[in-house]
Amino acid sequence: MVDTNAVNSIDLKIAVLGKSLVGKSALTYRFISDKFPTEHDTTIEDQYKINTTIDEYNCKLEILDTAGQDDYQSMLDTWIGFAEGFVLVYSIDDRESFDSLKSKYDRIVKNKAEETFSIIIVGNKCDLEDKRKVSLEEGQSYAKEKGVDFMEVSALKTINVKETFITLAHNLLNKKIKPK
Repeated sequence: MVDTNAVNSIDLKIAVLGKSLVGKSALTYRFISDKFPTEHDTTIEDQYKINTTIDEYNCKLEILDTAGQDDYQSMLDTWIGFAEGFVLVYSIDDRESFDSLKSKYDRIVKNKAEETFSIIIVGNKCDLEDKRKVSLEEGQSYAKEKGVDFMEVSALKTINVKETFITLAHNLLNKKIKPK
């Protein structure tokens, strides 16, 4: 349990995980800078820090934007070990990206079995409704089955970007301050 009187800020570590090209970096960058990246190099691992207020507590969010390519999946356990909060991202126009989240979810649960952690499942690119391959109901149903939060977002159109990270941070903070 965190003694909130003894700290200037509460550290919350978040990893953004998902298949390549689902928009993990765009989502993270939009949250950090409120800008959409116009150019993008393939991510291996980028780390960002941002100070914010969650439920009247000063929090330092440390966000790890991870690679989605198969070549880097050997690093998945390291990324899971780093974080206590996870944004699992798929693209609504990429069925495989949704299906691949299930193994990442299972890996997190296995690796974090004895620890406090939170997960939010995010369907990115909700602005591409005409190219949708994963229904809103499928995303909601999977998240409900796992007992985690869910949002559809658009990093491009700034839909639910801030809400995603704030919801996850709020859940983490509640677990740190008010453990069961």
